[in-house]
Amino acid sequence: MKPYDIIVIGGGAAGLMAAGEAAKAGAKTLLLEKMSTPGRKLLISGKGRCNITNIAPVKAFIGHFGKNGRFLYSAFHRYFSDDLLAFLDDLNVATVTERGGRVFPASESAADVVNALVTWNRRVGVEIRTQMPVEQLKITDNALTGVRTPQGIIPTRAAILTTGGASYPGTGSSGDGYRLA
Repeated sequence: MKPYDIIVIGGGAAGLMAAGEAAKAGAKTLLLEKMSTPGRKLLISGKGRCNITNIAPVKAFIGHFGKNGRFLYSAFHRYFSDDLLAFLDDLNVATVTERGGRVFPASESAADVVNALVTWNRRVGVEIRTQMPVEQLKITDNALTGVRTPQGIIPTRAAILTTGGASYPGTGSSGDGYRLA
């Protein structure tokens, strides 16, 4: 089997964005999600409405993270809320801005955001496998060569861990990435 260029481990918002962007850039990309569907935590965000972002200016937004927020400047200057909203508009996800600058899908349904991200991933060529937990990263000669799953080792040149923390175990957020890293 020819190795994947990138395997993205975790199918939440970060994983769906990372996998889609990798495939869009030409990488042979596989997204592995241990749950039955991607985006489980996204589905419950904003009480099921999906609080997508906030339109506050970068400096004000980062101010909510205290002194440690400074490390976010470079990332947010490359891709911020206006970029995300333009991306969602391209995916035909209409949005509304509410009190406090909070942005939600106009449909008030987090499922619409998840469905749009999954559809986009498939359209740009991401292979998505669900119910596929990752047990271990296979390292050979100090280089990543594969990802071990219950079905065997899947060869890859690189992996992106987007498993999230351990905040909502029922959605799959059980801290697996800490062990893998």
